[in-house]
Amino acid sequence: MAATSCASGSEESDGPKVVVGGSDVGIAALMVPALKRAGDELGVEVEYKPMAQKTAQIALTNGDVDMGFMSITNLASAQEQGHDVIGLAPTWAANTSLVVKEDSPYKTAEDLKGKAVGSLNRTVSVYAESYFVLADMGIDMEKDYQLMLADSGGLLQGLLDSGQMEAITQYEPNTTRMLNQGGYRELFHTSTYWQDQGRPLVPSQNWAVRKEWLQQNDQDLMLRLTERATEIVKTDSSVYETNAAAVNLPTPDGTQLLFERFAPLLLLGYTTENLSYAQEELDQGKELGLLKDSHNISDLVFHEGEERK
Repeated sequence: MAATSCASGSEESDGPKVVVGGSDVGIAALMVPALKRAGDELGVEVEYKPMAQKTAQIALTNGDVDMGFMSITNLASAQEQGHDVIGLAPTWAANTSLVVKEDSPYKTAEDLKGKAVGSLNRTVSVYAESYFVLADMGIDMEKDYQLMLADSGGLLQGLLDSGQMEAITQYEPNTTRMLNQGGYRELFHTSTYWQDQGRPLVPSQNWAVRKEWLQQNDQDLMLRLTERATEIVKTDSSVYETNAAAVNLPTPDGTQLLFERFAPLLLLGYTTENLSYAQEELDQGKELGLLKDSHNISDLVFHEGEERK
């Protein structure tokens, strides 16, 4: 197996090495120790560079890091901008929730028509995840709600607490933090909603790499590295407790709640079925204006037809 050189230009390692960029807080923070542990098991040196998620995506496309997180829509958008990136393996499915105050009168998303609702910006997967569920309910989020867009989950919670918003979209671990704190409830959770409709979990975030980098390295080893890291976070609750500060949750009650809510959303591989629904979301993304062009999911992910479990 050929040695992998560090994309950031540092000295070449004696063995294979992967430089990963991403946030060191929130859900992404859980993947850092898991990736390093998987690397130790497989003989791969993992260097993790903490940076904002948007910065990490730019660093990946520029070749400053080897691997990072991207949503399916991010992958398509990057390709539209001329970057030859690909999803090597999925990480987790949609984890967006629509949240209201516990004592609010709203029981369903339909009840919020005409009301002030906050969401993250249109370029963020949280927006698309919410939009697709609401559209399936017959609700146009932009037309049927008094929609306000914000830059962070913390700002959204503040708008809900102050009464400026009647409901907000929220994502993990923020939603679990709010539920653990008390005083809030979910009107729906995106993945739970789709599963109730008989739909499988669909890849939301993915381990992304540049195609050129993947071709220069041991593809099977890198695939095993990413899948093993995801498996660790899916099955080992101690990862959550050890990283309580990074997810800003008390231990053990908060971290255990996050494990119970989030671990079932982790995906260990692409399948023909989950990619078929990812294709539907790509098509919806173009209709929504999140993408300029039509895309074939097979061009965006590394999948050879094997149904990995």
